Amino acid sequence: NTILFQVRARGDAYYRSSYEPWAENLTGTLGKDPGWDPLAFLLAEAHNAGLEVHAWFNVYKIRGPLPIGQSIPPHPSRRFAAWVSEVDGEGWLDPGVPEVREYLVRVAVDLVRCYDVDGINFDYIRYPGKEFPDHETYLRYGRSMDRDDWRRSNIDRFVSAFYDSATRIKPMLKVGSSPLGVFNGGSSSNSWGAFYSNYQDSQGWLRKRIQDYLSPQIYWNIGASKDDPDFAELLRSWKRNSTGRQIWAGIAAYKPEVMQELQEQIDSSRSIGAEGQAFFRYEHVNSMRAFGGRYATLANIPPMPWKDPVPPLLPTNLAVTETATNIFHLEWLAPLPARDGDRARYYNIFRATSEQVLPNNVSSLVAITNSDATFFIDTVRTSGSYRYYYAVSALDKGNNESPLSNTATVTLRELAELRGRLPDFTSLSTSVPRENDGATLIAYKLASRTPLSLKVVPEHVDSAKTLSLILAGGVLDAGTYVVGVAKDQLNPGFYHVLLEVGETVLDQPFEIR
Repeated sequence: NTILFQVRARGDAYYRSSYEPWAENLTGTLGKDPGWDPLAFLLAEAHNAGLEVHAWFNVYKIRGPLPIGQSIPPHPSRRFAAWVSEVDGEGWLDPGVPEVREYLVRVAVDLVRCYDVDGINFDYIRYPGKEFPDHETYLRYGRSMDRDDWRRSNIDRFVSAFYDSATRIKPMLKVGSSPLGVFNGGSSSNSWGAFYSNYQDSQGWLRKRIQDYLSPQIYWNIGASKDDPDFAELLRSWKRNSTGRQIWAGIAAYKPEVMQELQEQIDSSRSIGAEGQAFFRYEHVNSMRAFGGRYATLANIPPMPWKDPVPPLLPTNLAVTETATNIFHLEWLAPLPARDGDRARYYNIFRATSEQVLPNNVSSLVAITNSDATFFIDTVRTSGSYRYYYAVSALDKGNNESPLSNTATVTLRELAELRGRLPDFTSLSTSVPRENDGATLIAYKLASRTPLSLKVVPEHVDSAKTLSLILAGGVLDAGTYVVGVAKDQLNPGFYHVLLEVGETVLDQPFEIR
């Protein structure tokens, strides 16, 4: 439910920036206006779909090994050449130069001011390594401090300055980063960890309350090896040191060995208590098959109570009417403003087959609206119940959820008529195919608790294209049950529904057109 969209890759922009040139990847020419605004387009489409957008902003690494051409405005590696150091053929801004921090804060704050982003996610918010050529910078600005501490403080100052400036403009802005996956590998010269080797004190940013979440790049497998750390153990450490802020597990979907255990990493991160998972990158997870059903149900974005602790008031006067077969119109009254003045921003729609609608039952959450409109049209594709129970909750700009509204009940006319045709003893009935979706409904009544089998068989079994369906089996209590057979489950033709109860077999013919 959140897109991390790269807006600044190497000192260039995938949006209309006042400070930096259009990205070369958009047109083939650095600084050339592509004629459209990728970030503005994405924000409109994502917000219309109920998704958040966090601007993914690479901070200090601004150039690869290739030379940078002329552009308007000029690329920062040309405009501020004296502040750029080359490490392994790549250009890095010197974090120890105060003007560098001020410039980067201006660029990022300008983005926040000009675009309706929900958050910002910083990457390359560190030194490239210990061997960074900043001796003169250190002598000028940091000689009163230990060099390692001074380097860490340079990164901290940028983080703090941006958070203070940006959240004054947008208090609800979510500020996070994607730090390297190993925080502290130890202080010895042959160990590796972002705190000592890259001067990235990301866990300190959470403690100091100058970031809201971290998405650490834990780009390894579950289970330690001779060369690589253990995904699960690293994530546990990040979660233990989150000090009440959020941790999103950064997962390396681009690595084949990680893709092989992608579902296990999702399960592991959930059991550890991470607030989410972030996959690098979309092209590797653009098919839901990769997740193995891990995201089959709807989910709200977790709230950040330190930004907004007050939930909205509950909606009232919920009413439901059936406007056509299996199409229901819900309408309610918006809640009054909460004690912090917040109004409902959007709503959760719950539908259940029992009278007790539970907000923590994800299978009952059938829709999340993307506006504050106080009505909703719910279409039930295949009826599985004689009666439905609806409730609605309100959510505010901070994704805080209200208590549930009153429960509204609706009885399906079609199923009521079908059930009404059943006598008091064990019996079976089918509907004619519905006009709206071609489905056939099958109702059956059991006079007592009994083992049964309910299946659909073709009238003629000599065709290679005939199909059979098993609809129910096992032991069921006395009562009335309804199942649906969708039009696309069977080929056109004549079929029989067979209800086997003990030695009794009830037979009801029907046709799929």
